[in-house]
Amino acid sequence: MDQYPGCEVCEVLPVIPEEFVLAENEHWNANLRDRDQTLLGTSYITLKRHAYELDQLTTEEDMAFIAIRNQVIRALRVSFSPVTFNISCLNNDAFRHDADNTPPEAAHVHWHVKPRYGSQPVSFADEIFTDPMPGRYLKLPPREQRKKVSPETARTIAATIRANL
Repeated sequence: MDQYPGCEVCEVLPVIPEEFVLAENEHWNANLRDRDQTLLGTSYITLKRHAYELDQLTTEEDMAFIAIRNQVIRALRVSFSPVTFNISCLNNDAFRHDADNTPPEAAHVHWHVKPRYGSQPVSFADEIFTDPMPGRYLKLPPREQRKKVSPETARTIAATIRANL
């Protein structure tokens, strides 16, 4: 994997525990966002090589993204029956610490996959998951107020999604 010095994603991607990897192909890795399950099944799809803008993707990478995105969405739909999905590439994470002095190259193309559940709470693995803003643009609560699950529950969520790929 190509790495960019100082890119947080380049540092984290190679050490994601295999138990949280949902799917991967030649160009992309899909993994459960194990520390934040405010929305049950929240995941990342991350480009394996370092690129910081969408227009740097090759046609092959674009097509591979569509394939893995659809694979993950279908598995999430079978696993947890969300109403819909928010898929976003915000491309601003690299700038959260010092927007004026962080080079654009420090960003890393990755997508957020957020299943949306409407106003009905979802029960899974003895936990209740509630969409904080059903039917609206999702502005998550501060990190300290997001739903954290145990490593065991995160492993169960990931295993359920993988079983439905």
